[in-house]
Amino acid sequence: MEYWNGSKFPPRDWQEKALPRIISHLKMGKNTIVSAIMGAGKSILIAELIWVALHRVQEGQVIIVTAPRQNLVSQLAETISGRVGSEKVGKYYTYEKTIDTPVIVCCNASAMALSAVLKSRAVLLVGDEIHSTESETFKMAFELLAPACAVGFTATPYRSNERESLSIWDDVAYRYEAKDALQDGVIVPWKLIHWDGQGAGNPRQIFDICLYMIKLHCKGPGLVNASNIEQAEAIAYRFREEGYKCKAIHSKLSQSLRQSYLRKLKEGMLDMLVHVNLLTEGVDLPWLRWLCLQRPVAARVRFVQEVGRVLRSHPGKKKAVILDPFDLFGIHGLVYPEALGELLLEEELNPDEERLASLKLEKDDEERIRRMKPAVAFGHIDSWIQGLITAMRAAKLVKPPDNRFHNYRGGNPSAKQLAAIERLKWATRYLPEPIREEFKYLCTPERAYRLKLGTVSDILDIMVGLAEASKPKRQMHLHWKFPSIELPELEAPMPGLVFAASKDIYAQEAREQKEIR
Repeated sequence: MEYWNGSKFPPRDWQEKALPRIISHLKMGKNTIVSAIMGAGKSILIAELIWVALHRVQEGQVIIVTAPRQNLVSQLAETISGRVGSEKVGKYYTYEKTIDTPVIVCCNASAMALSAVLKSRAVLLVGDEIHSTESETFKMAFELLAPACAVGFTATPYRSNERESLSIWDDVAYRYEAKDALQDGVIVPWKLIHWDGQGAGNPRQIFDICLYMIKLHCKGPGLVNASNIEQAEAIAYRFREEGYKCKAIHSKLSQSLRQSYLRKLKEGMLDMLVHVNLLTEGVDLPWLRWLCLQRPVAARVRFVQEVGRVLRSHPGKKKAVILDPFDLFGIHGLVYPEALGELLLEEELNPDEERLASLKLEKDDEERIRRMKPAVAFGHIDSWIQGLITAMRAAKLVKPPDNRFHNYRGGNPSAKQLAAIERLKWATRYLPEPIREEFKYLCTPERAYRLKLGTVSDILDIMVGLAEASKPKRQMHLHWKFPSIELPELEAPMPGLVFAASKDIYAQEAREQKEIR
């Protein structure tokens, strides 16, 4: 492609493949989606798509580009201007209202107002971060703009509410997923750290747990999330008392002060920032080294956006460390199959961005924080298996987790589970040699019985995933090879860990009983 060749934005392979597919879907009159993981370069592809579309736009027609946030409007307008020329690109949002250019970049909240004043016909609508386009206001604006076709871009087209219909979009034209991004170096592998039950006397002492985990595992610039401004300020103060250079960053601070904190974090003048919903779409911090998920994240979209901040590649960065005391990876996973027709409710996506932007908590918010789930203690085997299944889910080898069956990981596995492990033991032959024997050691009923119910369930999911992935090759009498992915490290020989696993179960049950009392 003539623009990309020799440009400062050379095309990635997926972008060159995606563009003709998008155009093909648009020619069929479909409102299609491009699903591309965070950091993949969606804005560059959007700019190239608009450059192509402008060659087909007639006099009096206009291309509308929408984004959920004002900072994204500015970023997109700048990227598109670099491709098609600034004279062809206008912005329509709170601070600027240009309607006489062939390309208009508009904030979602201003789309209705734009539809009322726009005299030209919208021939194409390009939506960025389209998981936020399902509000009734935006859907009404979409109908009034009446584009001949539309294409939406998102990293997170996931189902989160069974009742919510995704009415604007028809299908997916192209997918660029975590497994592709890992292979291309767009994101780095991650080291998932669970709480080992130490550092606090109670699983609800979240600050003590996170402080313990950070001291053990974290170096370089990092982030800690918080539920609201009051909590963020309190946590930052406690970290400073522990000797860390830490600040809270939230919507009550000026934009210049926020940028100053981010610069200081990058340059090493701060060790960490405690943030409140400010680091979601359109924030690029690839130099981050670690993330502590101190706040339980209920929405899958929010979870992936948050994790995405620390996974983006950067020179010298080989791995990202993610502290997960609530086992959010086990609840959400990183990669989900798209579920078109079902998407996140708007209020669930940003439940507290503005509502919790006050220093004073409302009664409902206090109750929600009081009811936060406690941290989940993991033994060495539990954590190792969770790290393995998370990597295999990202590689699309294992099905996504099912939240309905994740509320309770403790207890003993059932006789049915133990029988299934024995029956599927043959699938372990497809695991990579470095972990094959260690994993296989667990796959007998007498050893699996010493593990937690949730861990045995994960082991079964891994074995079923191996069986399903290898099936096409086996049917052709060919050998299936496990893909190249980052494998978790085992901290000690498996026999000793299995022996200790029973004690872990009893300790966890004792903690749960103490909490109930």
